[in-house]
Amino acid sequence: MKGVIYSIEEWPEKTLFSRKETAGILGIGLSTLDSLITYSELPRTVIRKRVYVHRRDLEKYISGCRKTETGGSR
Repeated sequence: MKGVIYSIEEWPEKTLFSRKETAGILGIGLSTLDSLITYSELPRTVIRKRVYVHRRDLEKYISGCRKTETGGSR
């Protein structure tokens, strides 16, 4: 999956993203993505044995990974 980086903004009309597209958006490999899905960190939608990630779930996951605290002592 190295070298292929996507942006979620590239597909404003898409609702469902394939595993490959999702991994590219997150900048991770397919096995890492499968681990996120397996451990229920990222919900999935299955249609005819194909796995997709819903745009809202992907955006929610990305927002949940943001760190806004500096971590320094007060």
